[in-house]
Amino acid sequence: MFLADFSLEEKKGGDWFLPGIRPIREKFLERNYLFAMEFFEGWLFGRVIRRRICQYKPYPLIDENGDTVDIAASGYQSEIILRDPRNVANKVIYLPTTTNAGYPWIMHGSIGVKPQYIRVYIRFPAGADLAGKWPNLDPIRPKDGNAIGYISEKESPYDEPTDWVELVVPPLLDVGFEFYNTDDRAHQPVLNLLFAVYWFKLLDPDKYADARLIGKIARREVPAAFFTIGFGDRPIELGVTLTKDWKAKPLSLDEASELGR
Repeated sequence: MFLADFSLEEKKGGDWFLPGIRPIREKFLERNYLFAMEFFEGWLFGRVIRRRICQYKPYPLIDENGDTVDIAASGYQSEIILRDPRNVANKVIYLPTTTNAGYPWIMHGSIGVKPQYIRVYIRFPAGADLAGKWPNLDPIRPKDGNAIGYISEKESPYDEPTDWVELVVPPLLDVGFEFYNTDDRAHQPVLNLLFAVYWFKLLDPDKYADARLIGKIARREVPAAFFTIGFGDRPIELGVTLTKDWKAKPLSLDEASELGR
């Protein structure tokens, strides 16, 4: 999550954006792009093989039963997993298997929000820490509408979701959402879910050609995206299942930087 001074703005293509905040579509990776992902156990390095853009717009907020969620004036909605209104058994921002079509895969994207009175608080993984927690402040309390750690239509406009909160979601993990309505009348939150799904090849540090490329990525000698999986100072654990199914070999950045020298 990125924080910026609300008093400063810049205009891009007719829309207003906070400095340093970019539309998420500008950050989507193309086929054959390189990237590095930081998990708790270390860094993984990969190359995008295939890509698919996925958008759910409009996404009117519903509960686990498929019922419309209208948030009362100065009201709060507890943590929700976003489900498909057509079949609530299906979670929208979710990858149900560790691999697909013979490759590891991840989701990368963000959400746009409306109306302007709605504050969205994101937990990733669900039930864990909220995005945007200040190091020396008490925990964020979405039920009180705290003016900390949320996104609204200003930070991530409905029609142009931004990287204010940039989600990189590996398989088998849920994203949780809480909502607060600052207005004096009820509103139903409506979201624009804009994501890219990447099928990718993991680079193997035990193979000479891959090791050389990993070293170049780690030393910033070639263009590559760098992702942290999770929020804050502790990335999410890769875990036994993904390590096994992806044949992953996490490295520290120092270890990676020494490869191929």
